[in-house]
Amino acid sequence: MAMSATGSGNRARGGARGSTLIELLVGLAIASVLLGAATLAFPRTDARRAEQAAARAQALVALACERAELSGEDIGIAVEQDRLVFGRYGDGAWRAFADAPHEALRPRRLDPEVTLELRVEAPLPALPEDGATGAQALCLAGGGLTPFVLELHGPARRHWSLHGDSAGDLRLESDDAR
Repeated sequence: MAMSATGSGNRARGGARGSTLIELLVGLAIASVLLGAATLAFPRTDARRAEQAAARAQALVALACERAELSGEDIGIAVEQDRLVFGRYGDGAWRAFADAPHEALRPRRLDPEVTLELRVEAPLPALPEDGATGAQALCLAGGGLTPFVLELHGPARRHWSLHGDSAGDLRLESDDAR
């Protein structure tokens, strides 16, 4: 009696067979890889939008403060109509940086679903204004920073705060609104 490598020869040839454990595991592995790829392709959930906007705001403020130190000129920070705006003081007025692709500190709307609120903990020195909205906080050329709190309220009741202190340090905190 001939015996096959997978079992006894009692099985009828051409009969229906079930899936083996290896076939099931391969199918499960393929499904897992596809699910992982879909998750990586669509990472922005409502719960993460405020977190990503807060991280971008922190990076932009850090860049503004670094540029202020390197250039020797104070750089202003303001929130205008749900946008984060950076500028410098010159010719008797605050001027926002150009809204051009080559300008890293151009006005930014971080996310359409995230609202911004900037609270300054110490008043700015009196500076002449030309009627336009001026800076609300400053990155100082000497490395300091006007103490401030930038509140970011996002979808899914997510809330983040970016704190800047007089030593120039930035701290990002999450406080889920309930």
